[in-house]
Amino acid sequence: MNIALLTHEFALAGIALLIFILDLSGAGKKVTGRVFTFSMLALLVYVALSRKDGVILNGAYTADGISWFAKLIFLSGAFLTGMLSTDTLKLSDKRAGAYYFLLASSVLGMMFLASSKELITLYVSLELATISLYALAAIYREEVLSLEAGIKYLILGAVSSGILLYGLSLVYGVTGTTYLEKILFYTSANGFQPVFVLAVIMVILGIGFKLSMVPMHVWTPDVYQGSPTPVTAFISVASKAAGFIFAVRLLSYTLIKAGFVWEPILAVLAFLTMTIGNLIAIPQKNMKRLLAYSTISQAGFLLVGFIGAPVIGVSSVMFYLMAYTVTNIAAFGVVAVFEKSTGSNEIDDYAGLAQTQPVLALTLMVALLSLAGIPPLVGFAGKFYLFYAAMEKGYLWLVIAGALNSTISLYYYLLILKRLYIWDKSKTSTLPKVHVPAMVTAALIICCVAMLAMGILPGFVIDITNAAAEGMFRP
Repeated sequence: MNIALLTHEFALAGIALLIFILDLSGAGKKVTGRVFTFSMLALLVYVALSRKDGVILNGAYTADGISWFAKLIFLSGAFLTGMLSTDTLKLSDKRAGAYYFLLASSVLGMMFLASSKELITLYVSLELATISLYALAAIYREEVLSLEAGIKYLILGAVSSGILLYGLSLVYGVTGTTYLEKILFYTSANGFQPVFVLAVIMVILGIGFKLSMVPMHVWTPDVYQGSPTPVTAFISVASKAAGFIFAVRLLSYTLIKAGFVWEPILAVLAFLTMTIGNLIAIPQKNMKRLLAYSTISQAGFLLVGFIGAPVIGVSSVMFYLMAYTVTNIAAFGVVAVFEKSTGSNEIDDYAGLAQTQPVLALTLMVALLSLAGIPPLVGFAGKFYLFYAAMEKGYLWLVIAGALNSTISLYYYLLILKRLYIWDKSKTSTLPKVHVPAMVTAALIICCVAMLAMGILPGFVIDITNAAAEGMFRP
């Protein structure tokens, strides 16, 4: 067995162990946070420079382009989340170690998930990633909203996991194997069995929870509002990325013969997810709840590309996941420092931020315009690629719906920007005074540079994701 293919996972497990030892030794949260953050950066660089391809464990575990790029997304999200967490978390030294250990454990589960090509390994990896998130959501034990977020996330997550597991058991019951390659071979040789319809529906419902997809989105606003803001940022990007990697492995590849079943279902759900997320976001008064509904709508846009032509669809989803990671963390980074300084997440309290913190207001503006798909930011390139993938499959109506929904999202993003830059001075007695720590400033700069760079020159990243997608479908 080529154990070298597990080097990245062993390295991350070692980082988690180091965090655990630091916690036992009584290291403060500043030390633990910096060790975690810079360890994630070092591992990110190592993964980027040391790609390895191969298959081990009789085909249950693979290292390919998809898993490599997915690990870059997960580690980028963890690194940026660590930068946000160091100076914005309201945790004691005794609990900080647990926070970073759980964060590392979640990333470890996601990395195993990215390389899994066997149903049981996929499911266990997904659970390792999400169970850690349940605990992170409720880590502010003294706050009712945080505890409520953790409980709701746990209960609904358990239900969705049960549904997903039942769907996977049906696949195993028909094919007699849990290996993705063998399931694909079975469906190619024996045709599509009627029981697969129920299995596919249950898998979609189970994955839909991770993606915040309508109608499995009901947990999202409450969990986002109640969780610590850095945790919310991580859930919004990494959990969604893990869910889509799971879907890519299982639907786009293994059950591609069942595409005539899941493609129409996901097309309808993509339309509903975009539309409902955007419409409910309009009247929101709380910034974290608004971004939660924005996240729901972004899942709809991702689904548009997901049902596109196989190679281009997978490539567009991977590109947009990377773009969405830096964009959403930039938005939540601003929210985190604003909440830490003012104790508020109400949108009205952001009035006049451009006067007291022009750089912070500019960062939020760039992030929101990128989410809306305004050029030359990466959100425009990402949505264009997603829509192109759907057009290649003939989903013109869905592309039109996506374009209209982008316009709707721009409306409520502009409402926020209006409060930042154009506010009623007669109704605003005091302007928000926000302190931005150095680590958060660095994170926001990284995100803004990435949004501009990938927006102006998206070809480099698209070539990488396209090669990764072609490698997955290559015999």
